[in-house]
Amino acid sequence: MKKMKHFAYAGAIALLSVVGFTACSSSDGVAEVVEPSPNYNPETNEVYTQLVFNVASGSSDMRQTSVATQASSDLGAEEFRGIDNTHIMCFIQSGADGKFLSEPTTAAKDYDMARVAAAGTLSNSNSRRVLEMSLPLNTNTMLFYGKAINANNTVAGYNTYGHLDAYTITDNLANVNFQLGRRLTTDDKTKFKEIQKLLATVLTCIINTNRGADAVDATDSPGEGVPAYGYAIAASDVPNMPWSSYNSSKSPFSPSKDITPLEQKLGNAYKEMTTIQEKELRNASGYALKMTIQDLWSIVNAVRCATPTNTEEAIAKYMAHLISQHLSQYFSYTTLPTDGGSVTGVAFKGATDIINAIYNDTYWPSEAGAKPTKDNDFSHVSTTSSADLGKFPEQFNLPQGSTHIKYDQASRKFDYVENYNTSAVGGDKFTVDDYYYPAELCYFGNSPIRVSDKEHVVMDYPESVTKWDTESNWASSDWTTTHVQSSTRSVAMKNDINYGSSLLKTTVKYDAPVLKDNNKAIQQRDYGVVEEDKEITVNGTSFKLVGIIVGGQWPNVGWNYLPKTSGGDSYRQGYVFDVDITNNGVIPVTGTSEPNYTLVFDNYVNRYHATENPNNNQDKVYIALEFENNSGVDFFGKDNLIHNGGHFYLIGELDPTGKTAPTWPTHHALPPYDRDAVARVFIQDYMTTANFKIGANSLKYAYLTVPDLRSSSVTLGLSVDVKWETGLLFDNIILGGN
Repeated sequence: MKKMKHFAYAGAIALLSVVGFTACSSSDGVAEVVEPSPNYNPETNEVYTQLVFNVASGSSDMRQTSVATQASSDLGAEEFRGIDNTHIMCFIQSGADGKFLSEPTTAAKDYDMARVAAAGTLSNSNSRRVLEMSLPLNTNTMLFYGKAINANNTVAGYNTYGHLDAYTITDNLANVNFQLGRRLTTDDKTKFKEIQKLLATVLTCIINTNRGADAVDATDSPGEGVPAYGYAIAASDVPNMPWSSYNSSKSPFSPSKDITPLEQKLGNAYKEMTTIQEKELRNASGYALKMTIQDLWSIVNAVRCATPTNTEEAIAKYMAHLISQHLSQYFSYTTLPTDGGSVTGVAFKGATDIINAIYNDTYWPSEAGAKPTKDNDFSHVSTTSSADLGKFPEQFNLPQGSTHIKYDQASRKFDYVENYNTSAVGGDKFTVDDYYYPAELCYFGNSPIRVSDKEHVVMDYPESVTKWDTESNWASSDWTTTHVQSSTRSVAMKNDINYGSSLLKTTVKYDAPVLKDNNKAIQQRDYGVVEEDKEITVNGTSFKLVGIIVGGQWPNVGWNYLPKTSGGDSYRQGYVFDVDITNNGVIPVTGTSEPNYTLVFDNYVNRYHATENPNNNQDKVYIALEFENNSGVDFFGKDNLIHNGGHFYLIGELDPTGKTAPTWPTHHALPPYDRDAVARVFIQDYMTTANFKIGANSLKYAYLTVPDLRSSSVTLGLSVDVKWETGLLFDNIILGGN
């Protein structure tokens, strides 16, 4: 999120009785003799009061920096977005005066206060608001829920303030639920899957191009200006040869002969298209497929336009002619050079043309089963434009690398991977359904109360968090930490109101002026040849940060803003994807990028076992930074070629194991409530800082797609210095490897 300007709602709530007198009764059932009060209603057993809340602003009163909050001492009220969806809840804990709530229970009263502060109404000089309400007798604990007003601020369709699909608050706290907004909506899911099937069908048809049994004669000339083959070959001399037959060390036309250079070019192209290495994730975005087809077509065009030196090469030339014709049924181009040069400007045709081409395509393999049809498989995407196919899946608010493809040799068919268990990477259920928007800026208060039989006015209450949390400011004899009685005239929440959300601050810088790619390893792996790595000298535009993907997020949190980890597929871990990047994603050659701020949820999970995990160690969190390659060259990442203009991903690891948790503030109840502070990567109301470095060898570990960020099988190499400041600081994290 671009420089999230939240309001560190470390404010405090005060409940004032307007007039005061009172009745009797206590939380432990002991009768109390008090004077009757005109503000006490014996029919409802409630005392009429006023609610006063104080919002802190300025760096001296906050645990977070000004860029991470909605107000600072120099910017005033203009950044405050307001607070709405407010609930103030009263609880009667028997014999527990002075205690905050540590377990879900049922509220004695839930006040749905709606909007308690409009945007721009609170500032350093005007931080108080008064609300009138009545409190049940014996109330000794209160909860506060609220969230910042969402101004519907969007960039390219993305909500830059985050989004929740559920903000459910009920009297029974066990049913309270806050759920991250799912990026792929139910309405979009059908269209998304149909586009996947459409693109996979196109690839399947193309890769199964068959030379058939047609004769090749001296007059065949596949392109204008291309020399004739020069060989007359009868149909009876030519076996039915699919493109796949060139994936061999021998000529498919003359199996006793070694494969010729033109034949080998076709075979290598086929192999690259259909061979997915072990643990490789093959990108299947519209952009990746366009660039793959452009590279493929260039190889095919070189063979199509070559002068054959023997019969085998003449047939290979004709095969290239057929493949090129086949490609032109599904893709357009800017140039198709007749001298065998590189094809440029490749783009998908519109879905209508593609669907018609599929209907007429004779190359669909019988092993793949029934060919998809317009009515049964593409009814929702028949009018999809060339541009939308080319940017898939970004139009669904998903990362370019969120779609993976596989090829099945037995069925001779491409399919999109429905889960992320691709080549043994990741779990068996993780899908594009598990991408979420960042969290919204939520507020949470959990506090015992102070009560007074004296009537206080607004100006009597401490006006800032620092003063509110200073006990000497409450030292007058009329304040006690007990419960509401019929004699109570003034009430204040003892603890502060704070963020229910957590915050990730991210920066990136180069750790070396020259970066090496993975060319040497890839060439050795695929062809057994020795080449050196490509070296890229970075400049201010070489690599642009375009997205931040946070793994290990539990999308549902409960009444205390801690994860709900059971309840079916909707409660499994997912990814938060933040696309609103500061300063257009610029990474300077020297120095550090401007910080980005992403709202997430606390990721604490109770893993306490006295013998197995006595320290209740928490999960690692993997972060994927999405970059656009603007270096001007293609380079090899971990498994694949990353084109200039394409996106790639570098992975960093945040590990809280063995780290010291921050000291819990006196007037701030932070879960887990039943034990000492537990270090985890994200803590509600705290900012976690991750300072990433792109090292000299980081590009060797660049992924073309997003791997499962829950899995320790992701490849990375990190240098991490961790300490607690505002939150957990992960410093000098080298992306990819050393």
